[in-house]
Amino acid sequence: MTNRQKSAIWLVSVPVVLVVAVCARQLVASAAEARKPAAVDPPPIAVTTARLAPESLTRAVRYSGTVKEWQRVELSFRVGGTVADLCRMAYPGGARDVHEGDRLPRGTVLARLDPADYQRDRALAAQRLAQAEAKLVSARAEAENARKEYTRVRLATERGAGAQTDLDAAQSRAETTAANVNSAAREVDANRSQLAQADANLAYCTLVMPYAEGTVANRYVETNERVTAGQKTFQVLDLSSVRIAFGVSDAVVGRLAIGGAVTVTTDAFPDDRFRGVITKLAPTADPQTRTYLVEVRIAEPRGLRPGMVATALLGEDKTASLLPLVAVTREATGAGRLVAYKVVRAGDRTTAHACPVELDGVVDNRAAIRTDTPGGLRPGDEVVANGAPRLFEGAPVKAIGGPAAGGEGTR
Repeated sequence: MTNRQKSAIWLVSVPVVLVVAVCARQLVASAAEARKPAAVDPPPIAVTTARLAPESLTRAVRYSGTVKEWQRVELSFRVGGTVADLCRMAYPGGARDVHEGDRLPRGTVLARLDPADYQRDRALAAQRLAQAEAKLVSARAEAENARKEYTRVRLATERGAGAQTDLDAAQSRAETTAANVNSAAREVDANRSQLAQADANLAYCTLVMPYAEGTVANRYVETNERVTAGQKTFQVLDLSSVRIAFGVSDAVVGRLAIGGAVTVTTDAFPDDRFRGVITKLAPTADPQTRTYLVEVRIAEPRGLRPGMVATALLGEDKTASLLPLVAVTREATGAGRLVAYKVVRAGDRTTAHACPVELDGVVDNRAAIRTDTPGGLRPGDEVVANGAPRLFEGAPVKAIGGPAAGGEGTR
């Protein structure tokens, strides 16, 4: 074989070998690819969902105040005299004079003055009245006789059987006796007034509790002590109701009204809530604090006492879009922003889409969120309520139960 023939054979053989090698490599790669496991989508994550919807809320705003008695009064005698005795309070094994803290019903006698002087004054006034009344009876009888005599003389004079002088005398006597009747009647009225005053003075010797259920706050007198009219003897409180007062801003006072209900709590009774009613609203602001005074009455104090610290809860109406707190989580990637996951349904595929969240407060363990955040949630969106920390953008999810319209889904 010549060299030229050998060269031709070599040139033909090299491409054939290359083609065979490439085909063999492709076959090996195809076999290896065939041996790899097929790609499988991750299983959906089970979550519960809630439908985002605005809710009308009443948020309680707290105002602090101090419990005060409903009424307080200083008692005094309207007449002077000597304190004869004080109210006696029984206790196991004995009795004592009334003192601070004692609770007494209306009409209980707190103290009495020695009435002897006023009894004498009354007896004298009654005697003078009796004398004046007897004098009036006599004057009326005398006036009646004078009137009859004048009538008789006048008729006789008209018939010409009487003298004019007799008529003038009879007329003068009738007028005089009539005037005496008027004078005696005025004297009776004056003596009746004196007797009424004597009776009142005698009654003023007794000092009684003015309230249906009063409490003695202070006692300033002792037995046998001489007191003057108007001198303080007792300070008593009406604790059948109590009140608290506090100031509110001009933004709040316009929403309040006389008769409005207020809930009151106290540190002394942390488990109790008291119902109060607004009884006073200041028409102008305090020049120092620039707040308006509000007074609330609690008709059933149930142990509340003056001086206790109380808190008034005033409702403030607002609308908020709420989600369970566990529905808001922090994104694991990026800046770690707060997000909530919106459920996106496309055909038979359900995925979670991370939406930025801006909080607007917490209400009853639920997050109030803004619905005007760019790219954020909107009313009506279906949102993952439980399971959010396990999710990521585009994660397949399976909603269990689904949301109730306008509320939360199954938890």
